[in-house]
Amino acid sequence: MPYFEALGGERTPKPAPQPKPRSEYSQLACDAFELIRRAGPISKQQMREDLGGSVSFVALDHALGELWSKLRITRVDYKPEEGAFWDVLYRWAPEAVREGIGLSLGEALSALLSKYLDCVIAADQQEVESFFGNFVPRSRVKEAINALQAARELDFIRVGNRSLLQLAQPKAPVIARNRVGTGAPARPTKLSRGG
Repeated sequence: MPYFEALGGERTPKPAPQPKPRSEYSQLACDAFELIRRAGPISKQQMREDLGGSVSFVALDHALGELWSKLRITRVDYKPEEGAFWDVLYRWAPEAVREGIGLSLGEALSALLSKYLDCVIAADQQEVESFFGNFVPRSRVKEAINALQAARELDFIRVGNRSLLQLAQPKAPVIARNRVGTGAPARPTKLSRGG
């Protein structure tokens, strides 16, 4: 989770988002965040009542989706009679949020790329870029792939006519051979002086 927090979360998660002309958050999302921060964990039903009964569940779901997609809030409980309960992420998982804030985008992206390739075994570079392009610009994904290749963390394999990325296989350690017939490990020889 810290890696996703570094990719998509806010670097300062405690202040409420501000609705501005070019903001990613609607006024309702900002009001919902402030209410969750003050009263959370809180059910969607209670939120609707506290925000004013005229707010539709569809509009509230959209506002909660805005906050959830930016890792500002998370669903923490569900009761059939009240529905989902929401809380601010920094209160629900403070250590993960703190760790995510401390990670650079490159560190987080490299770690997630490695985890992804570990799960899928091998993937086309375009597929990897497309998947992570939902979180960060594709150019950053290309940079992370190039950095992992330069560090020899990734290999290419041929499958049919396609080249796929995969995690580099760990190399077996090199063990010194025993001297013939003695069973003793090989020892370095001394060089004679002067000649």
